[in-house]
Amino acid sequence: MSVLLGLFFELTMSLTMLRFALLFLAVLALPIQAATVNDLYQTQVTLIGNDQQADQAAREQGLANVLVKISGNTDILNNPAIKTAITNSGSYISQFGYSQVDGQRAIDLSFDKNQIKQLLIQSKASIWKDQRPNILVWMVDSDGQQRNILWDQSTNALINDTKQAADSRGLPLTFPVGDITDATAVNVSDLWGNFIDPIAAASTRYHADGVLLVKALQQPNGNVSLNWQFYPQQPSKIASADTQPITGTTSGTLAQTSTKMINQVTDYLAHKYAVVLGGVAGGQINIEVDNIQSTEDFFALEKMLNNLTTVGSANAMRIKGNSVIFQLNLQGSEQAFRQEISHDNQVHQTQSAVAFAADPAQPTPTAPVGASTATSTSTAPAITTPSVPEVNALTVTPQNIYYWNS
Repeated sequence: MSVLLGLFFELTMSLTMLRFALLFLAVLALPIQAATVNDLYQTQVTLIGNDQQADQAAREQGLANVLVKISGNTDILNNPAIKTAITNSGSYISQFGYSQVDGQRAIDLSFDKNQIKQLLIQSKASIWKDQRPNILVWMVDSDGQQRNILWDQSTNALINDTKQAADSRGLPLTFPVGDITDATAVNVSDLWGNFIDPIAAASTRYHADGVLLVKALQQPNGNVSLNWQFYPQQPSKIASADTQPITGTTSGTLAQTSTKMINQVTDYLAHKYAVVLGGVAGGQINIEVDNIQSTEDFFALEKMLNNLTTVGSANAMRIKGNSVIFQLNLQGSEQAFRQEISHDNQVHQTQSAVAFAADPAQPTPTAPVGASTATSTSTAPAITTPSVPEVNALTVTPQNIYYWNS
């Protein structure tokens, strides 16, 4: 018996190590999709004064900043429950410290992720997960006589203000590096004239989820006028997209114009991707995903499901051929789950020919009470009690069947 237990233990450990090895390799093989925003629950606030009142005001402002980033909604600060929570900001702070910013004292704040999430759920507010679309920004600056492309390391203040505005909303931005590849792929006239083909071709190398074209015209009074077009598609899909780009214009100081532009872009994306978790949760549901061709596919799917805001946990229950059933514990409604997963380009909804609903558990014949288990020598037919077929707990409804885009 001890030998068998030893072999079982070794086999269990080997399978566990194999699973971790496969998971590691699968993560390395994952394609670049959206960007992960790592500082959603952190913020830095400049202190206006050195007294306790200034410190408390900065902590409240810090919580407001974080709630806007996580929810994707600036109007959240008008929510009565959120207003009350902000006055009690200390309950949500997990870590703080002090620093210097441009010669001014500032407080660095980190907030508890679970408490913030519970607050948003209780307030029936939206939550936007940390996997967010990465937006590539092509920006041209004109003083009326000369036009220049603003690269990532440009010293132009408009670059810095745009990055700060995006950081305050938790929006990942990428500016072209401006190397020889960029310089030969696209020129100023392409960007100023909105010539999509060369812009799309030059953008492909950055694996962006959207492209923002910005034309900045400097004004004699020191202000700036921005004209922008936002394409909420991957570069390879821009030219063939059925929808027109989202456009906008704004004028004012550099900080005002960049903030207004970024707010409009972020509001559009948050409306599309953020989900509301308040109300009645969907409990447990089963989903079937077809076309799982490899261990890399399986682990990528498992990771994707567990990263969804509406999913508390995802557990693989059964594998049959190239199809897998996952049991999901939802933190939101089924409708919110379907809305969120519909935005992930790794899967699409379908109806499978391998429906687990058609694969019930096999009934087991039951002998009558008191019957002997020994082999009978009687010629009389054995009498058995009819059994009721078991209900298959893994039944999947048609709207919860998906196809993996491997």
